[in-house]
Amino acid sequence: MSREEFLTELRKALQGRISQQTVNDNLRYYEEYILTESHKGKTEAEVIAELGNPRLLAKSIIDAENEIGRAVQQEC
Repeated sequence: MSREEFLTELRKALQGRISQQTVNDNLRYYEEYILTESHKGKTEAEVIAELGNPRLLAKSIIDAENEIGRAVQQEC
């Protein structure tokens, strides 16, 4: 899977489930992460394999975002 494919799958899995700002922040983070690790000598494929399935990653991001939202609501 290429970087573009990974980011597209991640975007699709996140879109509409969390705020657009959080989607954009995560896409930017993972694109920069893949590029940074690639410059350190790893191939894009190796970096992406280490990150795992973008849909599972999206689920973790969504779960974390929802957990933060619940914590904020409890404080109010």
